[in-house]
Amino acid sequence: MEILIFSLGIIGIILLANVLVVRGRRTEQLAFNWFLFLSNLPIFLIGLFFLVVTDGILTQVFGELDLDTTYLPSIGLTLILTAAWGILVTLPQGRYLLARLMPLDPHSPVHTLALVMAGYLVGQSALTLSQGGLGSLADSAVPASITLFVLSEILFAIVGLFGVGFLVRRHGLQLAVRLGLEKPRPIHLLAGIGWIGLLVVLQTIAGAAWAFLNPEQAQLLENINRLLLAEVDNVWKWLILALAAGIGEELLFRGALQPVLGLGFTAVLFALVHVQYGYTPIMLFIVFLAIVLGLVRRYYNTTIAIFVHVGYDFTLGLLALMATYLEQYIT
Repeated sequence: MEILIFSLGIIGIILLANVLVVRGRRTEQLAFNWFLFLSNLPIFLIGLFFLVVTDGILTQVFGELDLDTTYLPSIGLTLILTAAWGILVTLPQGRYLLARLMPLDPHSPVHTLALVMAGYLVGQSALTLSQGGLGSLADSAVPASITLFVLSEILFAIVGLFGVGFLVRRHGLQLAVRLGLEKPRPIHLLAGIGWIGLLVVLQTIAGAAWAFLNPEQAQLLENINRLLLAEVDNVWKWLILALAAGIGEELLFRGALQPVLGLGFTAVLFALVHVQYGYTPIMLFIVFLAIVLGLVRRYYNTTIAIFVHVGYDFTLGLLALMATYLEQYIT
């Protein structure tokens, strides 16, 4: 129920931003910016409290509590930085500065909201890693439910659709054009197959190199991913996972966000959201993957980017299943 309410709240505020674009009333758009600005202040203050609070102060305020306060400063710093980004992008000067680096419209409430929500996505991932990094993540990780994963990817797709004005500013063909959705051409599909093969090979090389250079961390990453994907144990589940990730993430990141935030910023955002890789060199490969998908979107379309993403994830899944199968005989 909480997730549903949260999702509806996100969709509602996105719809509001689009309505404000259609109405074009400067006073209403200014009020919306103030709403976003003020929404970040409590986050900033909570982060500041976590950053400076001591066990003694907590005991005085709340009494004796059985709490682990080890990571409160890092959590506080993460909240402060997330809120600071949200405050910065609600200020006109901040958006004008960013407009020099990315193709956004600094006057658009939709683009302002996209910047704020992008910061929240990064902040959420950083918050997970602020509590002990990959080691803590490995200790607390549980197998991901395919149902919840699919629902989260559906939310990504819905956010992308409503973000570009579905039901408010764009319909039908206009919506498809804005998202870069086109009927795939055979030559583009062949190019997509080539990209899938190349990415899988490069990912295998990168993984092997990292396992050689830092075997402990590479094993830790493998353990985390194996645990998270423990329920994805057959071909059909991998196909569902690949389709959900490819469609949901490409509609949001490449379809909706890239024309606003630019290829580079979107690629970094995409990588940071994949918290299971932590702040490791493997994250650089995820940035590279996102850049490739961004170039596919730019020079072909989002449909082919979805095709490449789905094919890449599904191929890796098949290889993982094959490796698990062969382990039974090798060991």
